Amino acid sequence: MTARGQASVAWTARPGVVARTVAAHSLIMLAAVGPPLLVAALEGATDLALALVPAVVLCLAGALVAHYRPRLDNVRQIEAVAAFVALFLIVSVFAAPGFLALGMTPLDALFESVSGVTSTGLTVAEATMDWPIAGHFLRAWLQWTGGFAIAVAGVALILGPGAASHEMGEVGINGRDLVASTRAQARQLLAAYCVITLIAIAILAALLPSWWEGVVVALSAASTGGFTPRADSLASYSPLAQSAVMAVCVATTVSLYAYVVARQSGVRRALSSSNAGAVLVALGTGTALVALAAAALNGWETEGVLDTALNFLSGFTTAGFAVAPIAQADALVALILFAMVVGGGIGSTAGGIKLDRVMTLGGMVGLSLLRLRSPRRSVTRLESNGKTVAADRVISIAAILALYTLTGLIGWLLFLTAGLAPLASVFDIVSALSTVGLSTGVVGPDLPAHLKAYLIVAMLAGRLEFLALLAVILPATWKRRA
Repeated sequence: MTARGQASVAWTARPGVVARTVAAHSLIMLAAVGPPLLVAALEGATDLALALVPAVVLCLAGALVAHYRPRLDNVRQIEAVAAFVALFLIVSVFAAPGFLALGMTPLDALFESVSGVTSTGLTVAEATMDWPIAGHFLRAWLQWTGGFAIAVAGVALILGPGAASHEMGEVGINGRDLVASTRAQARQLLAAYCVITLIAIAILAALLPSWWEGVVVALSAASTGGFTPRADSLASYSPLAQSAVMAVCVATTVSLYAYVVARQSGVRRALSSSNAGAVLVALGTGTALVALAAAALNGWETEGVLDTALNFLSGFTTAGFAVAPIAQADALVALILFAMVVGGGIGSTAGGIKLDRVMTLGGMVGLSLLRLRSPRRSVTRLESNGKTVAADRVISIAAILALYTLTGLIGWLLFLTAGLAPLASVFDIVSALSTVGLSTGVVGPDLPAHLKAYLIVAMLAGRLEFLALLAVILPATWKRRA
């Protein structure tokens, strides 16, 4: 079939269905903006609380409309994806007035909101220690909900089982092992996420200088988000506290499904049936190699080696916390940069291209080399975990990699024409695309407006797996060609 013929049988998204699907998720959006309003009201941060009232009212109105309209059972895949993208965009806009109330400009407020919802952690905020506790809770809560609850639990819990909800779940967490199409399984994943978060809060509240810092840092760490109340990220905390934060990040860098399997069938089964084993081996090996490289370049001073290792771990988990300024040695920066591109495992809260996909790409290279040495009629195939990799998956990986690279190159050109340092620019661009949050100092309140706008798009594209955002903005999604 020709390209035109294939396009002629493709579905288009029906705006009315998309709108009703979004309305069906109103309670999920309320879960993102409601708790920060309550915290602000309890603390007496009146301006912040009032700024979030319109968002809460709109969410309640949407929930009321959804309650009295019949449930849609024929949501098309493209409509589910469009509604999923709309959720992220709407929550980002809904939360932005909260940052306006904290004294930020409109563009900076939107930047901060998107960075929160996408669990990135890049910031253009200033004097954050002067904020009320509710302001820090707003950022951390957006990261926590964006890290998981909106992406998967909300989809399955609100829409219920079906192909559309499965597709929407895959866009956010993108792992077939999640089986996000049933409410019961989504609840199990959300329960695992909540347990990890509660444990993190208990530990960090004891290790950090104040209880509320422990709470907000724990929320950010569980989502591999990266926001902290302090301008120096984790640098002013003790090495024990820094290591504890990184341990929380590692816990959610593996597929959350591994915890469900571990509870039901044991740890060994969880390691073999999910990406947990591969992710942990990659994290451990990479961190050890970086520590050795740091020692070789800068000497065996313990604190410096530990700082570099923890920064690398933060980049690999895409958490974005920094325990010290990013290493000035280009070789170490390049290693952290590579780790950010790879990211965590599919089914985790981490960003990046995902380790599972990188392993598949490695398998493709190995298969190509094998076929050069094999007889023409021999049967060889690409496998992952003993199963043949479907052609659709290979196409999807290639498309995501191409869009990631193209978006990064466009951003690098914009940053270079603005006169910014090449390596530092690449680092911060990748940090946005992989929803990491680490920065060499390029991203800040003084960054030109058009570069902030680019990073907003980059963070959304990275979190939405590129294809989802691109599909929504293409005219063909909404109108069939004549």
